Amino acid sequence: MKTKLTRSEQTPTPKSQDTDFIVVPIRYILTSFLLFFSITTSFSQEKRERTLYIIDSVAVVNTPDDDDELSKDDIDRLEVIINPERIKALGYEGKIDTIFFILTKAYVTRADDVKRIPTTKNMTRTNGQWYFKDHPYNGPFKDYFMNGKLKGEGTLKDGRVEGLRTVYYPNGNKRYFYTYVNGIENGLSEAYFINGKLKQRGSLVDKKEDGLWQLFYSTGKIKMESNIVNGKQTLSKENKKFFELLSRASSDMKEGNHTGAIKKLNEAIKLNADYADAYFYRGTAKLNIFDFDESVKDFDMALSLEPFYMEAVSNRAFARLRKFEFKDAKTLSKSSQITVLAAKDRVPIPKEELEKICSDLKRGFELGDRKPMIIDAIKSYCND
Repeated sequence: MKTKLTRSEQTPTPKSQDTDFIVVPIRYILTSFLLFFSITTSFSQEKRERTLYIIDSVAVVNTPDDDDELSKDDIDRLEVIINPERIKALGYEGKIDTIFFILTKAYVTRADDVKRIPTTKNMTRTNGQWYFKDHPYNGPFKDYFMNGKLKGEGTLKDGRVEGLRTVYYPNGNKRYFYTYVNGIENGLSEAYFINGKLKQRGSLVDKKEDGLWQLFYSTGKIKMESNIVNGKQTLSKENKKFFELLSRASSDMKEGNHTGAIKKLNEAIKLNADYADAYFYRGTAKLNIFDFDESVKDFDMALSLEPFYMEAVSNRAFARLRKFEFKDAKTLSKSSQITVLAAKDRVPIPKEELEKICSDLKRGFELGDRKPMIIDAIKSYCND
């Protein structure tokens, strides 16, 4: 759950009175910014694509996180610099042909005293210290998503995090927090599900887990408790065997031995029938041997325990989808452990099943699963 503070370049603030700007009406902005971020987060080698986006005074120089999105509805104002002399004056001569200055609605409505609090994206980090205007920074900091909503906040003392550092989901709920002393995690830590329910709680001593750690399901039910003493986790004999079986099953799956993994997971579930991951692993192993109906049942079990299990939602969609794509499929190759079938292109699927598939695909996307195969499946089956 630990996320390092990101580093970015210090950038100028947009000036509304600048005559070298071309004001572009909002209606001309693309609904989705995924395309332009793919070509602008690092300076493209192709001259025609050398475009820099500066959002709320912060240059987009790193690939955004999957949940860090910006739509035209988030934008209050867009101004474009194309004048070579202005670009040169801003220090981008020979690197950039066009600079887009974007102000979000969230930024425009932000209080002035909050605007003055710096973001780590306008700082640099050297030897573990954060520098702002060439000096180790002292005071609060706030980081934001590209749409201007709060992403994280905390306090720096002599350039190092001190006290609580909190990170948020795009919907405004807490994602997690850590307690720091002189830039090192020391003290209570908690992580949360996107619905605001507690996911994990425990304490760290010099970055190491220490004492009682608890894992929760989003329903509030305890998933697991363990006590860590001197860096070692204390588990009951039964729990040790359970996690050993999970580990061995995982190794089998990596080696393509899905049948062997299923046998071990069957044993594990007998020891602990309330652990969602065991059903997810078994469902995934069954999916890989084309046992689609039984795979769906295991994903159902995993999701009954943990409704926010993103991977289980996505895999359940593909278990149902593959059932139709591989129906009457031609076998390309077969061995004692692996069978390779030729999948068909888009196939007809009964309306009731298609609704289930699309519901899961879209739910997986909402929970953060942005893999290309998810997006492609949504485009192929769910956008009619």
